[in-house]
Amino acid sequence: MYKLIFSEEALKYLSQIPKKNLVHVKEVISLCLGEYLKKITRRCNKKLLKGSKKRTYRLHISMTHTAFYRIDDENKRVLIDDVMGINQAHSRYGLY
Repeated sequence: MYKLIFSEEALKYLSQIPKKNLVHVKEVISLCLGEYLKKITRRCNKKLLKGSKKRTYRLHISMTHTAFYRIDDENKRVLIDDVMGINQAHSRYGLY
């Protein structure tokens, strides 16, 4: 199992989400980037961003939030670089 590491930016965004939604967001991140990290499932809408400089992936969470992450296979870690609203994320794909 890979360890989930959240950046300061990701933690800041998560701290602003209403508690009711935060529980769901954390469950999806844990499931999709934990149990289903390297598996394809309809429940997890994730994919590698084309042309990303650091092999960055995105995970859509209930079509309201997006997490950007990288996989560090050597150290068995998932580095969650940022979490944001899905509309904001669409304009930032090119930055990763």
